[in-house]
Amino acid sequence: MKTRIYLHVLILFLIVTFICHSSENAINEDSRSIDLVIKLENVSIGGTLIMPSNLKTNSLVIMSSGSGPQDRDETLEGFKIFKVIAEHLASKGIASFRYDDRGVGVSTGDFVNSTLDNHSKDLEGIMDYFKTKNKHSFKSFILFGHSQGGILAGKVAVENASVKKLILMAAPAVPLVEVVLYQVRQDYNQTNISNSLIEADVSAHNKLMWAIEDGKAIKEANQLFLQTTETILYEINSETKVDSSAIKEQAIAKAETYKMIYGLPSLTSYLYYDPASDLEKLSIPVLSLFGGLDYQVPIHQNKDVLENALLKSGAPYKFITFDKANHYFQEARTGKREEYAILEKNFVPDFLKKISDWILEYK
Repeated sequence: MKTRIYLHVLILFLIVTFICHSSENAINEDSRSIDLVIKLENVSIGGTLIMPSNLKTNSLVIMSSGSGPQDRDETLEGFKIFKVIAEHLASKGIASFRYDDRGVGVSTGDFVNSTLDNHSKDLEGIMDYFKTKNKHSFKSFILFGHSQGGILAGKVAVENASVKKLILMAAPAVPLVEVVLYQVRQDYNQTNISNSLIEADVSAHNKLMWAIEDGKAIKEANQLFLQTTETILYEINSETKVDSSAIKEQAIAKAETYKMIYGLPSLTSYLYYDPASDLEKLSIPVLSLFGGLDYQVPIHQNKDVLENALLKSGAPYKFITFDKANHYFQEARTGKREEYAILEKNFVPDFLKKISDWILEYK
């Protein structure tokens, strides 16, 4: 069986002198689309500002995408998630800015070696840019994070008084390591692998991630991962004649691949970060959106943790669950990744309206 954790993490659940160049395009008679390049301390961040002619809120919505290098539209399986949201918000008089991750589109920098702190500085730099602009100036912001972008949005929100609202779209409330381990188990659905072997594999992943985080016993953890993988491959092929050397090669390749993946700064800086520790310090309104068929950031793993953090904070919050929505909030059949590409590139009914209504409710 080919494990798909890398794709899950990358889709999941894997700063100050400013100079701006811009171009404007009309998206409709009531709004303007303005492409910007914001030069920060060490990188340039490209993005698109949509300005409605009749603003109904003084806050700018800034969108941060999920894990892995994403463009400003957060184009996933051909679905331009952030572009669709931004254009809807504009139609309701709400301005927004969405941006390319480091190393994507016109943004410079190295995404793979960027950390949560780097991403936080980028987002803070974007806010500082709009605070200092004469044209299209904003003093308050609504941070909108999808999936792993919600971890970033929550961190920046609690550290910046200019953030007035927070929107979390399928965002983890537990450390990402827990989401990854959930995904490992999910990969064994509809297989005949014994529970004991599944749990051995979960432990092998867990020990490898921690060894890399801790900087100790990496060789031993990698060897355990290799041996566990080899055992599972023999189990999968138990009813066929297998080449033991081929099994060994597959196990070695998988172990080396995961040692590399779990060592990427763009992942490791998130793995053991606790989003709830930020959320419990919030005092601003929070909207959290869940997909009933989200198998990447499942409700049962995250919703209660998120709610407990917000109850502790005393922040006003609203949770909305869309029963038939997957991780992208498309109307899904199963919610599994395999069907993302074949689903219509639309959100479930009322998804967009619920977001704009909530934003305008708290002016």
